[in-house]
Amino acid sequence: MQPKLHNAMWPGLVGKGTDEGQEPPIGLERMLDLTAAAEVDGQKFEGVDLFLFETHMDPDASDDELRKIADSIANRNLSVGSLVAPVWPGTVGDSAMGTEEQAEKFLLAVKKACRIAKVLNEHGVRKYGCIRIDSAEFGVDKWREAPVANTKRIAKTFREATSIAEDHGERLAAEGEICWAGMHSWRDMLNLLESRNHDVCY
Repeated sequence: MQPKLHNAMWPGLVGKGTDEGQEPPIGLERMLDLTAAAEVDGQKFEGVDLFLFETHMDPDASDDELRKIADSIANRNLSVGSLVAPVWPGTVGDSAMGTEEQAEKFLLAVKKACRIAKVLNEHGVRKYGCIRIDSAEFGVDKWREAPVANTKRIAKTFREATSIAEDHGERLAAEGEICWAGMHSWRDMLNLLESRNHDVCY
């Protein structure tokens, strides 16, 4: 069985905005239209992965509003797979490496993502996929001040987030990139995952 081919929706938002020199965001409906229309040698996208933040999705949208979005996706013969939790500062969340208050914001973002996942699952438009997270600590300079302690701090937040996800029947995917502290190299990513003492999808 071939893996499902999904299109990521966040390129319509990331790096875009209203500041001078920025491209305007590409709305969710437009992204869905482009996804449904794309075809190469008979291969089409089977679904989309969603970034759970404005302007595509209000993380506090009502169940009815979420069902309307689900209908819009299903009406294009697309499904929903992975969801990107709004863990970054300026969205819902904050640094997984930060203070207790910052970590609580991070965990709140995971809770909101799980609620949205439940609505999409019950609708039927989503039947698989993880909830994607990272450390939400941009850059590695602060992490390098105390790498062992900071990795343990991220791991603690991730353990708590994983427990939240498990309570909702969801899995988390730790998505490392060179810009996210503690996840910026394969070795540091491995250290982080091993320090969690918890199952994780990655």
